[in-house]
Amino acid sequence: MEAKGIFSRLNMQILLAIVAIIISACSPAEKATIKVQGTITKDTTWKSEFTYILDGQVQVVNGATLTVEPGTLIKANPGEYPNASMLIISRGSKINAVGTYQNPIVFTSLDDNINTVQESSQTMLSENNKGLWGGIIILGAAPISLEDGENETFYVGLNPSDPSSYYGGDQTDDNSGSLKYVSIRFGGSYMGTGSESNGLTLSGVGNKTQIDHIEIYANQDDGIEFFGGNVNASNLIIYSSGDDGIDLDEGFTGNLKNIFVILGQESDSGIEISGGPGSFEGNFSISDVKLTVHSATEDQRILNIDEKAKGSIKNILAANFMDVSKIILSSNDVTLDQLQITKDGKISNSMDEISSNKLAKGQINFSENIEINNQQAFDWTLTQQKISN
Repeated sequence: MEAKGIFSRLNMQILLAIVAIIISACSPAEKATIKVQGTITKDTTWKSEFTYILDGQVQVVNGATLTVEPGTLIKANPGEYPNASMLIISRGSKINAVGTYQNPIVFTSLDDNINTVQESSQTMLSENNKGLWGGIIILGAAPISLEDGENETFYVGLNPSDPSSYYGGDQTDDNSGSLKYVSIRFGGSYMGTGSESNGLTLSGVGNKTQIDHIEIYANQDDGIEFFGGNVNASNLIIYSSGDDGIDLDEGFTGNLKNIFVILGQESDSGIEISGGPGSFEGNFSISDVKLTVHSATEDQRILNIDEKAKGSIKNILAANFMDVSKIILSSNDVTLDQLQITKDGKISNSMDEISSNKLAKGQINFSENIEINNQQAFDWTLTQQKISN
């Protein structure tokens, strides 16, 4: 009997060891981390085998290129101004962060529990965890519109005495690199200027820069803000931003295509557009847009377009906004073509939904057959994983 008991205990130990091996094999080990601080002054590659920790303002300067491999996880130390962690690409420098559908690049907070990009859906953070770090700022040399007639300025919140804090110029074909299949989460920390930072800020970015397949998840301020420049961007998804989904300022002149904005309870507008205060107002083009909400409030707007804006928006589907929500159209130089508004599953195309001057109302063309055909482009995102559950 004693021998039998020994064998039973031995078999149980072997079984437990096998189970431990299986669990270990199924649960990826935490990757080694590399802390990044200060300036990057020479070409650098961040490899997917490591997790990178942004500690304070990390700025790529002196014409250096930062390359980020597909599947790389970047986390940022939490904090507010002047200790907010963020990534800044200065004029003349580049970032080439090109992920893939299967292996996107993820920027998130150090508070996020995920250890790999494949664990995205397992995050314990929620849309309420906004403002944990500062996001990504790209400063280019393309034209911007400023009230004083200057063609460059410093980015508010950065050091105005540092030349690498400036953006703008006359280089329409400026190239700041490539961002593709990149997810930016839980950003928007306080910048010390009475405002928060955006998930992705594109300031004076030129049209040789490639921006495609970008997700902004739960940012405290705008999801993506364009300050002038003429960069083109496509396949943009913004979830539960604290302010606007997309914001255009300082005479942005570029093309945006296939946009999906889902507003949260704290959100303001799906898209906000301000013309340039200087000698030109810009001339934007936006197409294939879906704007919706997951927690409707009376303060949410579909579109908010000021009197100096100039451009066109085509193929727009707005759904689930409250009855008091309005499209604010104050410009006579912006057209809304093929606009469809739905409420409670029914089409509600009506001028009663639009606040505009008398002339601007003639620039609106409603449609009852809007189809946004490119939603599968967002299947790789955390947003789609969350809203599909």
